[in-house]
Amino acid sequence: MRVAQSTMNMEFELTWRPFFLDPKLPGGEGKDKMQHYFAKFGEPRVRQMAPMMIQTFAKEGINGYTMEGKVGNTMDSHRLLEHALLQGGPKKQDELCEILFDRYFLKGKALSSRATLLEAAAEASLEGAEEVLSGDMHQERVWGEVEKAYQSGVSGVPHFRIDGGGQGKEVSGGQEAAAFLRIFAALSPSATFVVHGFLVGSQVAAKSLQAKPEYNGQVGIVLGAQGEERVGVRFSDGVELALRPANLKVHAADADTAAVDRA
Repeated sequence: MRVAQSTMNMEFELTWRPFFLDPKLPGGEGKDKMQHYFAKFGEPRVRQMAPMMIQTFAKEGINGYTMEGKVGNTMDSHRLLEHALLQGGPKKQDELCEILFDRYFLKGKALSSRATLLEAAAEASLEGAEEVLSGDMHQERVWGEVEKAYQSGVSGVPHFRIDGGGQGKEVSGGQEAAAFLRIFAALSPSATFVVHGFLVGSQVAAKSLQAKPEYNGQVGIVLGAQGEERVGVRFSDGVELALRPANLKVHAADADTAAVDRA
């Protein structure tokens, strides 16, 4: 979104919608997360997944990811997020969601825990959390949204709907930034998403670099223009370089759509 805002003149509003991967999980303090994962995926696979997940989070600048801790039923957290949306709009909901992610992914807290949810609500300055959690407020609203997701074919998370969703505007699972930038570029009201002959969001490979030869042959994503002569590119290790168009070539996967004839 940061790239699209700066290069495509786009504005964003983020709304979180509820979804249940396992509605049968217990409430309260939940259950041991690792034991739950072992039963669901098998211990060997989980042991293999853990370091990959830690690396993925760290690559995005989020340190401390853990698969340890508790997991529980998320109905109450969804009810609280719906309350935040109604009370303070998408901005307040997003603020609460980020806090809940911190509690779950970094601190191993169950999102079914009353204490954890009230602590998160207080940090987000969300009013009325105690009242919400003491009854069944917003429960029907949550189930209604979940049913809509099931009926529309959503089968897992994350699932992203952009500009209302529909054909060509939905993305499922963990994706590279290029997948989103292609959609943003198609929706952009301006033509500025083409920079020095390369489409923002397309994949390019570096070539003939002298100062950074270790990146020759490496594939990155076009972020936008860097001054009048260079193209900003983010590589898989997170490094961003400003390169001359002559030092870039369209990656084979994007050969049909990524580049514009510069002749």
